[in-house]
Amino acid sequence: MVQLAAVAAIPAAPGTLGEAGRTAWDRLWTAGQAWLSPTTDLDVLTRLCEAHDEREAMRDQVAADGYMVPGSMGQMRAHPLLSEIRAVESQITKYESLCGFTPTDRARLGYAEVRRASKLDELIARRQQRGSG
Repeated sequence: MVQLAAVAAIPAAPGTLGEAGRTAWDRLWTAGQAWLSPTTDLDVLTRLCEAHDEREAMRDQVAADGYMVPGSMGQMRAHPLLSEIRAVESQITKYESLCGFTPTDRARLGYAEVRRASKLDELIARRQQRGSG
């Protein structure tokens, strides 16, 4: 297994990214700095952030046009970009998964999920301490 160094500094965002993409870039590199590598993850992170820009542009257009728009015969129908938004959101989820941004993917990468101890966990720990002391 090859060990990659954690990201020391967030790589500069590509100049092609818009506001939503740059915001996602900073947020994702910050969140994933323990396992992301500019050497191996730069391209997929770029595509992920470009997808955020695309989603934002489509959502802005739907907001301007409304969720319902006239169809070819004048009937009201759902905005055609709504299905495109769902498609890009699905692609975003795939890119996030590739980059280890779900609990399952982080576990696959060997990064444990931090969770708060339950009352039962605390009780078991206290009993184990009493039994060993």
